[in-house]
Amino acid sequence: MRTVKILLAVFAAVVIFNSCNKEYAEPKITWTPDRLSQLVEMDNEDTWNQTLNITFEAEAGIKEIKIWKNIYRNGQAGPTAELMEAPEGYEGLTSFDYTFATEHSLDDFTGGILKITYEFEVTDDSEDMQTTSREYAFFVWETNSVTFKITDGEENAIEDAKVTLGEEVKTAAPYVFFVVDGTYEYTIEKEGFQTITGEVVVDGEDVEKNITLSANLLSDWSEDIPLALDGQTGWATYNGTVIGTYKNETIGFAFTYTDGEIVRVTKTDNASGWVLVNEELTTTDALVDAYNNGTVISSYDLPYDQHKDYELRYFVSKVGDDYLLVKYVAGHRDTTTGNVVVFQYKN
Repeated sequence: MRTVKILLAVFAAVVIFNSCNKEYAEPKITWTPDRLSQLVEMDNEDTWNQTLNITFEAEAGIKEIKIWKNIYRNGQAGPTAELMEAPEGYEGLTSFDYTFATEHSLDDFTGGILKITYEFEVTDDSEDMQTTSREYAFFVWETNSVTFKITDGEENAIEDAKVTLGEEVKTAAPYVFFVVDGTYEYTIEKEGFQTITGEVVVDGEDVEKNITLSANLLSDWSEDIPLALDGQTGWATYNGTVIGTYKNETIGFAFTYTDGEIVRVTKTDNASGWVLVNEELTTTDALVDAYNNGTVISSYDLPYDQHKDYELRYFVSKVGDDYLLVKYVAGHRDTTTGNVVVFQYKN
């Protein structure tokens, strides 16, 4: 009987010892979507963030959960680590579900950022306090930004141009492209404005291009503007119609003199003057440059021979704050129809 009691006591001691030293399975961390990383594309907002549906499991019960954010920068030996706010209400549970969602903006991936990782750590309530960790990484493709700032001739921002850099196209501001080092061709287009082309070189640094678009002149010339010689406005005709005026304040020209060999035009009172140009200009900025850099005149003798071919002349005329391209297109001298000159314009 004594022997039986001794054996029972030994068995009880073994049971108690084993219960105090039970080996628990290591904690587990799983999540969906079942992946460990993603590549951040600067121009694709869908790649900037991720939502993980996480399950923490611990056979001995969950003692602690930690979440670390690690930022890896170009030129740094190691990451910058930040302990984030952890979930609550898991203590003692063997399984705990948690939804983790990042809230990155584009700024989080600029300034030499190479990688951002989120390290999830769970510790169980066993005697050994077993810990398991798992990491989710955002890899940043090392790029530099190319930013186009586009304005018109009056320094107003243009936000609806079409900007092409290499093979990538943006049709609205901000015009920011993220590219690896290299040389890229660019084109900037907007209806009513001059198309700009150029080249940008990216070599390890962000690039900013300030572009000014020049407004195109009207694609078509105006209708004919005939002017009768001053003093003949009551009877001089053009294409069978009495003209009735010797000046036009829209273009700033008046027909004031002829001697049979020349036709003299003078500026109207509302005009500042004109600059004679040798080519047909295509943008308002070109008109302004030609006027500001040219010789301003207030009268000009057009070549003129009775019933012979006229010679084209182009002028930049400034009327108030407007610059116009004016073309002398026709003229005739006739005792029946009078002395007439004809202009067209663009602005």
